[in-house]
Amino acid sequence: MNIRYKLPGNLSLKFTIFFLVAFPIPQNSPAQGFNGKVSVNAVYQIYKNGSLFTAESASLYKGQTGDIITHYFSPKDFYKKINSKGEITIYTPEDNTVTFMQNSQYSSSTELLYFFVNNLTQDMGLKNEGFNQIGTRREDNYLITTWQSPPGMRVVSSVELVSENFLPIFAQYFDNKGKVLKKIYYYNYFNGPQFFLPKKITEINYMSKGDSTVRRTTFSDIKTGFNADEKLFDFKIPEDAKKVDF
Repeated sequence: MNIRYKLPGNLSLKFTIFFLVAFPIPQNSPAQGFNGKVSVNAVYQIYKNGSLFTAESASLYKGQTGDIITHYFSPKDFYKKINSKGEITIYTPEDNTVTFMQNSQYSSSTELLYFFVNNLTQDMGLKNEGFNQIGTRREDNYLITTWQSPPGMRVVSSVELVSENFLPIFAQYFDNKGKVLKKIYYYNYFNGPQFFLPKKITEINYMSKGDSTVRRTTFSDIKTGFNADEKLFDFKIPEDAKKVDF
């Protein structure tokens, strides 16, 4: 097995992550929707230019409606609700402000939690971005697929996805000179009732000057069905909330 596919078990934390990246789940596993509820806590960290930024949140996925509600605790307290139509509501209690917007490109179906819970990660969302699969090979127990970027995409030329036991464990993005632009590791999987969810995701972005930005998402306290915690997400927007443009 090539060393580049090994997981960063003791990756020195000069690195870490900030936002949930929407990427899909098991290679060659049948897509299977999950109609129940899932709640999960998350810590997002990003290390860049010698500084570490950290944010914390909790999210609730409602399978019957496809809604995802996220309560961010730090660095600022606010709620975000997003549905399958791309309708987004953001409410900030401290300022009593509310923001509404709609964009189908940012619907709940593009969220990381949605993809993994619904087993929609065969292509890591690349097909929807116009990528074409141009190769498949095996190395030991690893299935590796190669994807070519669509015409007009200047930065990324191709993407290589690696899965083990039908679960994605690694992805790397290349430019047109074959240089690695980004690596993403998925590991420490949670075994749910009908899905798998990586409890840790580490993303390394390589800068042109030789520096790198490292991001890490850590999921914890994952609950499903009747055990899903809904108390944190039971919020109502006051009638006197001030509307703010996005």
